[in-house]
Order: sequence, then structure tokens, then C-alpha cells
Amino acid sequence: MKKTLVAVGVIIVLGAAWTGAAWYTGKQFEQRLPSVVDDANARIKTAFPEAGVTLAIEDYHRRLFSSRVNLVLMSDGSTGDNKPLKPGDRLIVNESIDHGPFPFTQLKKGVLIPSMASVHSQLASTPLVKPLLDAGKGQSPVKALTRVAYNGDTVSVIDLLALDLNSGATLFRTSGGTFNAAIDHDMNNMSVDGSIASLLIGGLNQWQQHEQVTVQDFSLESNTHKGKLDYSIGDNTIKAKTLVYNFDGKDMLSADNLTQVTKISEDGDRLNAQVDYNLDALHVQGQNFGSGRLVIKLSNLDPKAIADFSEKYHAQVQQVMQQTGQADPVVQQQLISQALFQNLPLALKGNPYLTIAPFSWKNSKGESAFNLTLNLNDPSQVPATPATPDRQWARWVNKLDAKLTVPLDMATETTTQFARIQGYNDEDAQKLAKQQVQGLAAMGQMFKLTTLTDNTLSSSFQYADNQVILNGQKMSLQNFMGLFGLFGLPEGETQPAQPQATPQP
Repeated sequence: MKKTLVAVGVIIVLGAAWTGAAWYTGKQFEQRLPSVVDDANARIKTAFPEAGVTLAIEDYHRRLFSSRVNLVLMSDGSTGDNKPLKPGDRLIVNESIDHGPFPFTQLKKGVLIPSMASVHSQLASTPLVKPLLDAGKGQSPVKALTRVAYNGDTVSVIDLLALDLNSGATLFRTSGGTFNAAIDHDMNNMSVDGSIASLLIGGLNQWQQHEQVTVQDFSLESNTHKGKLDYSIGDNTIKAKTLVYNFDGKDMLSADNLTQVTKISEDGDRLNAQVDYNLDALHVQGQNFGSGRLVIKLSNLDPKAIADFSEKYHAQVQQVMQQTGQADPVVQQQLISQALFQNLPLALKGNPYLTIAPFSWKNSKGESAFNLTLNLNDPSQVPATPATPDRQWARWVNKLDAKLTVPLDMATETTTQFARIQGYNDEDAQKLAKQQVQGLAAMGQMFKLTTLTDNTLSSSFQYADNQVILNGQKMSLQNFMGLFGLFGLPEGETQPAQPQATPQP
């Protein structure tokens, strides 16, 4: 009997302790939520300055062991065709919160780690997302379960529902998938990974023709943290087993095993970025055009200069979009390009350099490769000179080194495949391709742009200190430009004197 009373006493004490802890952690979670939302809004504004959205808290109801709250993403009132939400649009996430120290939802999953809360999130039915809920038979297309640690770190499991949405003009079909995310309390360290087995997006273009893109076995893996320069650095990998573009019921293009790997790193007070693209096979209307790889590196980037460029460029783009409205897209693109080149000198502070090594393409007959190293100048640090083409070039470019190799058999095979697509039979396609490739090779040699050795077309170009070496031949930059009669005359040559008009009697 005494032991039973002791056991009952222990249970009562533990129950009281749990109740008190649940009340305390629930209140603590409520107090922290506004600062989390404020921080999220600040990051949205920094990362997506043109989005015009804001996050808010509504209808918070706290109980002893659980709470409920709505997180609302809405327009900030700004307008424009590029805004994801129009004034009045609301994206509402229903949050059901189980208080710690041992949230019930985590206990049911066998997780015994003390936590401040466990949050279950799903989309609420609003006019904006109702078509997605209808496609999911009333279920939220996105659900998430998040464990919130006492220091504010979060670990989430995000489930995407299988959907089949067909409105006639729009087709959206997905198998669903799962993503895992871990974010620390100050949002400086983030890791995300997950996959979707299949995704299909289709619709009618402006000419009422049906276009459709299908992706199989899509996956994402990201691991980043904020560096000392206040930028997110780390690795991001995106993969897709197949990607197919279909036009009016016919597969026009398909790609196998696409991969994009992005790496951002720090080197002292500079940023470095590298993007590596890989493609195992490209099929165009049934023709296998081969495989390719492209590696792009940007080095010695000044983070303050990049931020200044980004801020001013995006501000001008936003202004262009607001002023042009429904204007001709070509006009919009011209104005956006002007904004880019107008602000580009801001990004060149610190003298960054670009490397492409390699850009290669391989088919059954060989492999072509292009390599480039381009060291750029900060134009503001180069004295202004008369705007002749060679001096303008030297103001922007410090050094340039480029090399190209193209096996003629490889080029002929690619050209033959294009001819087949255009309707030529095999014999005529090969004959036409051989003529075109040989003609281009002869033209390149005639203009001294290329050389031909062992049936491989090659070209090399180096520039530094106003000197050019083109395929081993040294010349001044002005002489090089004068070779084509496009940018100026060769050094030492002048325009012929024009005869003076003789006055008529």
C-alpha cells in the first residue's frame, strides 16, 4: 500500500512538472514567434526585394498543452506584373503547436528529445490555393512537422502531396515527395534535402499550342551557412534523371542525368562562386546529340560591390516593370539590359575574374572543348581616355586567354543530325554537313582565326598589356581589331584623303 501511494505521489509530481513545463514552453514559444516573423520579413526583403510580400501572425490561441496560430503571407500593397501576390491575395498556413518539454506529436514518432514545441503546418483554404486543395481532394498540398529546440533551432519534415490538376489551359501533375530541413535559431546554418519522383507542368502558349515539361527523379541537396562576409556560403546540388519538353504531343527535346552543383566560398575578404553543369545525353527529336559539361567560376568578388550592384540593379528593374506595365516584352528586355550594363561597373570593384574550364561537348565522333580565363578591371580605377574601341577594351579587360578545339568529324556529325531533323535523308544530310563544315573551316583559316591540324580545328587567343597573340601571331590590339575592318583601322593607317569639291562656275 505504501509503495502504491509513493508511486501515485511520483506520478502527481511528474504530471505537475510536465504541466508547468508545457505552460512555460508554450508561453516562451509565443514570446519568440514575433521576433521570428520580423526576422523572416527582413530576410524576404533582402533576398527578394521585388516580391512585395510580407508575413504576419493572426489568431493566436494558447492553451495549456497546445496552441493554434495562423501565419499569413500577403501583398505589401505594391503592384506590378512581377508580383507573386496581388493586393488582397492571402496565403494562410494553419499552425498547430504541441508544447514541450515532450510534445505529444514527437512522442508518437518515438522522439524523446526535450523540445520547446512541435509544430504541424498546412495550407488553409483560400481563393489563391483552392484549385490545389481541390486537386488534392481537400487535403493541403504541403504539410510540415517541425521540432523546435529550446535554443530556437528547427528540424522539419515537409511532405508534398501527390496532385493532378487539369484546368484545360493548365496541367500540373506530381507524384509528391518529402524534403527535410534543418535551420538554426539565427537562420545562419541551413541544410535541405529531398526528392520528387515525377513532376509535369503543361499549358497553352500565346498561340494556343500545348507545351509540356516532364521531370523524373528530381532531387535537391543544400548545405549552407553564413560566412564572415555576411553571405551564405556552402554547396547546393540539383539533379534530374530525365527532363522532356513536349510540343503539341511530340517530344521535341529530352535530357538525361542533368546535374547542377553550386559552390560558394570565401577567400579572405573576397567571395568565389563555381557552378558545374553536367548532362549525360541530349536528344532532339529522337537524335542523340551527345553529352556536355560546363564549369563556370567567378573569383575575387567584392561582397560590398556585389550588394551595391544588386540593390541598384533590382531597383531599376522594379521601376522598369512598374512603368512599362503591359508594354512590348522586347522593349522591357531592352530597358532591363540597359539597367544591367549601366550598373555592371559597380560589380567589378576588386577586379574579379571569370573562368570557363571546360565547356565541352562530346558525341560519337569526338569531343569539342572551349576554355576561357578573363581578368576584369574596375573601370573606376582606370583613367578615362578617348572612347576608341581599343582603349575602351583595355579599360574593362586586364587579361584574356581563350582556347577552342573542334574535331571536324565531330562537327560534321552534329551538323548531319541537324540536317536530318530538317528532313534530309542520311546521304544528303551527310553531304550537306560536310560541305558546310569544310566551308566554315576554310573561312576561319582565311581570316586567320583558326588553324587545322590532324583534322581538328583550333583557335587560341591571348590578350594582355595592349598585345594580342592570335594562334601564335603577335600583334597590337588595334591591329587585331583592324583585321576585320569593323572596329578601326590597323595601327599606322589612316583614312584616305577625300578630294575637295570643286566649286561650280
